Amino acid sequence: MNSLLKWEMKQTFSSKSFWIIGGAIVTFPALMLFAALSFASEFTGYDAFLEGLNNYNAFVIFLIGVMAGNSRFNILLAKFISYATAVALYSVVSMIITTTISFAMGGVTGLDGSFARMIIARAAVFTVVEIAYSATCFIASMFIKHQGGAIGLNTGLMLMSNVGAQILLNFDWAEKFVRLTPAGQSMFIVADMSNSNITTALVTSVVAVAAVLALSYVKFRREELK
Repeated sequence: MNSLLKWEMKQTFSSKSFWIIGGAIVTFPALMLFAALSFASEFTGYDAFLEGLNNYNAFVIFLIGVMAGNSRFNILLAKFISYATAVALYSVVSMIITTTISFAMGGVTGLDGSFARMIIARAAVFTVVEIAYSATCFIASMFIKHQGGAIGLNTGLMLMSNVGAQILLNFDWAEKFVRLTPAGQSMFIVADMSNSNITTALVTSVVAVAAVLALSYVKFRREELK
């Protein structure tokens, strides 16, 4: 397992796609935030920080599916850890940059709680949620043989899940269900840092990742028996 993980990590971080996709996911949210702050002086630093999270999630929807590719079942867990690590790195680097822009241009203002809770803890939980949300692409890639098809399917699934969550949030009865999905929590954690929602976000993410790994393993076993 250690050898497989080292190999997968090396493959991930030495690939051109990792750096190209990572550069896009990190750069575009920062540029959008910089532009917004340049023309919207009413933004507080905290408002800008939350805007940066939303911008990052928007680009994850369209770009993260490209990285998942076609998984090979005999190195399933190593691939997933490598994939999740890449998503986490993208998230952390993007948030460091957008947070710096936010507070450099807007000042450390507008916080409705401690910096540790509102910024650092939110960023940590947001990263976990993004890994779980992006895991959709990992399992989806196993059902498509061709790289182009996998990219198209992943992008479609990410976009549809996001749009679907936004539509459902227009109905009061649906909020509690949307809150239990990584797609929903990618929105809720930006607005709600209550203890109950932090717990929900983390539990939802763990369950989603466990489900992806379980389904991937089932798919792997079926392929082996053919």
